[in-house]
Amino acid sequence: MSDETVGQLTQVPGLVNTAKTSVGCQWLANGGIAGPHFSFTSFRGSPIGRERKTEELSRTSVEDINIEGHDGFIAIGTDPMMGDNLCEIGIQFDDDFIEWSVSFASQPFPDPCEVAKELTRQSIVNAK
Repeated sequence: MSDETVGQLTQVPGLVNTAKTSVGCQWLANGGIAGPHFSFTSFRGSPIGRERKTEELSRTSVEDINIEGHDGFIAIGTDPMMGDNLCEIGIQFDDDFIEWSVSFASQPFPDPCEVAKELTRQSIVNAK
């Protein structure tokens, strides 16, 4: 996923890819930790069910989702002042899974789950 695409979808100016490893990437506004954050992680040989259980303990809601023919979960986090400001999507690929995390720190911001869904969809399409 390009830095430009993440910036366009999140509508956050000054995003910097602060971490790029063999298992994931992280984008932060102006490279700082105080603010919105967006990340992609690839879990190789790891059970998606364990990640889902963790989400169920810490998020407002967790539901099943299917994107581009791949099953997984969508988890929503709600801030009392901002509303739904966090969305995480985990999608299964054989014995592996990927996860996108979209978290906004201040208003205004686009629907975090719409952003996460599109980032996930593009990741799946680009992987083919």
